[in-house]
Amino acid sequence: MLGETKNTPIAEFIRKWADASKYNYEDIAIIAGFSKADIIYLFMSGEAKVPLDRVPGLAGALGCDANQLWTLALQQFFNPSDFLKIQELSIERTPNERAWIKAIRNFSGNADPELTPERLTRLEKLLLD
Repeated sequence: MLGETKNTPIAEFIRKWADASKYNYEDIAIIAGFSKADIIYLFMSGEAKVPLDRVPGLAGALGCDANQLWTLALQQFFNPSDFLKIQELSIERTPNERAWIKAIRNFSGNADPELTPERLTRLEKLLLD
């Protein structure tokens, strides 16, 4: 018997896509490379973590974006602070992009300023002049 449902982001994501799928849960499990549909229920209840090596197959079976599922799957294994660090390190940036980000953080006092339409226009003028 399945325990209480944990409304984790990945559980909700899988539930949404599985419920919208043309396949039943057993078909989704088989297409994703699992032997039984029970695993899909365990993912949707938050009782089981999605193995990272199974993300591509599960995304294909669900018909969802593999990158979104990958991000949610990674979040299962790390606390929010560590996950943000991992996410920051895993995004490929050029040296110039890193310099821009560093400058923005320094100028704003790490305030994470919103890119408003006015700021975007000013930035565009700066870069095009």
